[in-house]
Amino acid sequence: MVSEIISFIFLSLYFFLISVFIFGFIQLKSFSVNKKIKKNIVKISVLIPFKNGQINLPLLVSGLKTQTLDTNLYEIIFINDHSEDKSETLLSDLITDIPNFRILSLQNEKNGKKQALKEGIRKAENELIVTSDADCRYQKKWLETIYNYYSEHNPKMIIAPVIMTGTTFFGRLQALDFLSLAASAAGAAGIGHPIMCNGANLVYEKAVFNEFEDAMYMNEISGDDVFLLHNFKKKYPEKIHYLKSEDAVVYTKSEKTFNKFSKQRIRWASKSSSYTDFDTIFVSIIVFIINLILISAVFLTLFKVLTFNNLFILFLIKFIPDIILLITFGIYFKQRKLLFYIPFLSIIHPFYIVFTGITGLLKKSKQ
Repeated sequence: MVSEIISFIFLSLYFFLISVFIFGFIQLKSFSVNKKIKKNIVKISVLIPFKNGQINLPLLVSGLKTQTLDTNLYEIIFINDHSEDKSETLLSDLITDIPNFRILSLQNEKNGKKQALKEGIRKAENELIVTSDADCRYQKKWLETIYNYYSEHNPKMIIAPVIMTGTTFFGRLQALDFLSLAASAAGAAGIGHPIMCNGANLVYEKAVFNEFEDAMYMNEISGDDVFLLHNFKKKYPEKIHYLKSEDAVVYTKSEKTFNKFSKQRIRWASKSSSYTDFDTIFVSIIVFIINLILISAVFLTLFKVLTFNNLFILFLIKFIPDIILLITFGIYFKQRKLLFYIPFLSIIHPFYIVFTGITGLLKKSKQ
């Protein structure tokens, strides 16, 4: 009886939480470039760390060269994190005669993405920082949309959309799972309580970054984006915006193997023990417990302690708001094809969430 009451409480909390995210995303206003609006003068420094990524560089540079924003208003800084292949040589050839593109190389005593970003920020000539990854693809109006949005609204940080792509069944499941994270990030930001962002498409003021002694929590290997968000949120909670625009989307690739995927998700989960933001901790706990309840319910049903009808009701309570959020976000960002994979992801999602959550925390405790 007590366990049923506890389960009901957490299911109700989860249902309410996701419903709030749906509302948060819906009430966000869509943004598009309006050339008639008088803009503030601001310049952008785009930071892209890379390591052994020569296979991605031609497509990356191609997308950056086609940006519609006036080249006088931005610079692209590639930061080489000790690549062991021919990435830097290839990149040098690709950006020859492009004056606003340049390459930095990390010194021997520095390594890792956070150090690369920190060095890039230190060397950036402009006041607005945009970060991305070397395996990303961009819309032509990506930077112009960011420039226009910042000029109109003057936020301290902009969380911009990142969409994952996949060509295989496994890749599309990853893309759908990533879509759920992106939708939750947008919804939470829409109600003024941001919990997540993605460094593949993140915008912030250099001056605010420099206000913090340790803006990215350098002791953690990963989490440059989330820890930075939490720091900004402590100081400027009302100055963090979500950019709801298809033109602002950055596309990233899914992992090719299950091993790489699981390592990525475990790495993401491991940093959660260092969170200090209440909203993020609260959501993480609710999501983990709900999925643990569902897994427990499956085993209780197998042992005939719980009826199949009760199990079905539990899954409905959990997945109805999930599906609505995914459909709302997926249709807006033209990811309708991914929505057909919802039934498959719904079956495995609770197991993978609990597995990566526990494994990530155990990994962190051993460090």
